[in-house]
Amino acid sequence: ALLSSLGTVNHSSLNNAQLSQLHMVFLHFQLEFPGQSFPLAHIQSELLTAFKCQEPRPSKLQRDVAGALSRIGWDHTFEFQTREGLLLDMAQPETMTAIEVDGPTHYLQ
Repeated sequence: ALLSSLGTVNHSSLNNAQLSQLHMVFLHFQLEFPGQSFPLAHIQSELLTAFKCQEPRPSKLQRDVAGALSRIGWDHTFEFQTREGLLLDMAQPETMTAIEVDGPTHYLQ
């Protein structure tokens, strides 16, 4: 019922943060219900654009871990963006390896 009501939302009244959150809902929907159509599929590219516009906010802990990995020779891309728009804290795309650092301030906004 909640997802079907998304189709009635006036998406032009939503800001980038809200569109970005809907992109996360879209990704979850694709994984959980692969055979079904997402109610806002017609604006999926707009959702992705809004999601990609969000500025990354790496923590000091994340920067410290990235520095330590570099010092031991683990070459990686910091804040690697996937084609879905997700940011991985540190990644080696060629080996499909990623490290996420979720410290004490990770969930605070």
